[in-house]
Amino acid sequence: MSEEKDGGPDDGARADDELTAEQIDAETPGVEDAAELEAAEAELADEAESDEDKVVATPTRRRQRSTSDRPANRSTGVTRAGEGTRSRADAERARAAELRDKRSIGRFLREVVAELRKVIWPGRKELITYTTVVIVFVAVMVALVAGLDIAFAQGVLAVFG
Repeated sequence: MSEEKDGGPDDGARADDELTAEQIDAETPGVEDAAELEAAEAELADEAESDEDKVVATPTRRRQRSTSDRPANRSTGVTRAGEGTRSRADAERARAAELRDKRSIGRFLREVVAELRKVIWPGRKELITYTTVVIVFVAVMVALVAGLDIAFAQGVLAVFG
């Protein structure tokens, strides 16, 4: 049987929430007053218990507006000054103008320059290092492909001779 710090037997009768002051002090370094900690824990437990009793509304879908829900000025067909509905042709012209703006070469070049300004350019030392790595890698791959080509050519000549 193991013994707790206060000298009593540990027979499982004591729950985790019923720790002694010495155990709380040992488990929570930096907390000077165990009673303060116990009070805070009790307060949190009470808050959690009260939160469990709350009913949370589930989100509902918006209901479709019926004609009786519409504002008076819309149901009667009256519009406010300066807020007329544009025609379909006007809307299509506006959409075409937007597409022209999106597809213009000037805009494309401005966006390219903006993106290039965001790039972190390598310094001289990094550039030399990366270039050397690429050249060595390409040389190794060329040697590998050339070796395989020669080997297959010799194999074909040996078989078909």
